[in-house]
Amino acid sequence: MTPGKSLPPVVTFTTGAALLMDEGLVDSITPDGLRYISRRRDWPFGPDKKHQYGHLGNAKTMDTEVFLDYFRTGPPRGGRGRPPKRL
Repeated sequence: MTPGKSLPPVVTFTTGAALLMDEGLVDSITPDGLRYISRRRDWPFGPDKKHQYGHLGNAKTMDTEVFLDYFRTGPPRGGRGRPPKRL
């Protein structure tokens, strides 16, 4: 984590993808790439999992620390999906 910068309490697939890159846990990942990873059996969030999704509007939210721990402790992930369009 960047010194002096606090983490948000929850992330969405969109903000989570950006956070993973900011934290240097993946080289690149898109929200769709993250959604693809969330289909894995070891994904910690979901109705039948230890950690439930929250909801903010129509977005699913995930506890930031649990989310980051998943990527810190597992094999390198990322690079799936198309890169974001540059304006």
